[in-house]
Amino acid sequence: MTRRASARSLLVTVWGDAVRSRRNEVGASALIRLMAPLGLSPRAVRAALSRMTQRGWLHHRHTGRRAFYALTASGALRLEQGVRRVYRAAAEPWDGRWRVFTYTIPEGRRAVRDRLRRELVWLGLGPLSRSTWVTTRDLGTVLRQLSDARGLDGGVALFEATHLGPADDRALAERCWDLAAIAARYRRFVRLMRPRAAALRRRLRRGTISDAACFAEQIALVHEYRKFLFVDPGLPDDLLPRRRPDRDAAALFRRTHAMLAPRAGRFVARALDLEDGLRRGAARARGNGAARS
Repeated sequence: MTRRASARSLLVTVWGDAVRSRRNEVGASALIRLMAPLGLSPRAVRAALSRMTQRGWLHHRHTGRRAFYALTASGALRLEQGVRRVYRAAAEPWDGRWRVFTYTIPEGRRAVRDRLRRELVWLGLGPLSRSTWVTTRDLGTVLRQLSDARGLDGGVALFEATHLGPADDRALAERCWDLAAIAARYRRFVRLMRPRAAALRRRLRRGTISDAACFAEQIALVHEYRKFLFVDPGLPDDLLPRRRPDRDAAALFRRTHAMLAPRAGRFVARALDLEDGLRRGAARARGNGAARS
């Protein structure tokens, strides 16, 4: 599963699941160690870091020959949005109002328009029409920052609205999102993950799985579950049917993640502690060199 994913996409998953809560800044060498159990070479990791920097997710600095990376403000905001949705226990309460985002982008900027649509889908907005998108969540700050980053200030507008019909809010949701297809994907996730989780539980009980393998399995789990961010808008309960396969999938995800977390966390701590040791050693070497001079 992880070998078919791009290095950049896996790096986003690793940063959100393993790095974000432990470090504001992390060295390329530590990221290379973290990505190794996922089958990624140092060259692939460095290329992924370069692409994320070019896209404005990361900024970097150099100390001698070593490179260190941190999230930019926009990268941190976007990652936080994704992390919050992946690990949420329940949908946010809804005030009954829809947030409407409209844009006018000329044909000459088609690439910008296509990228904007992909980002709107990732944020959980649904298309009411080609240039009018809706969400139940208050994403005004995020959407304004997204518009600023794409140079769209004069071509977008944000509204809050009450849906007056003729159909009800649930029908509007079904118009903007394919809820049946989303439910089918959740059922498939449960069908495939349930036996894998049982096998991992047996290996943990027998002690036949390493910390690095637990980390790889945890990242594969998060990476697969994170794909729902591109299809599931996280609608409030009021707009969804009573039978909810997403709840079964979320419960299975949380149980499996918690089962792997102690061993996976130990692997991450060792990788980051090694980097801290290298930093301290380099600092001592610089101090000794200055003292001798």
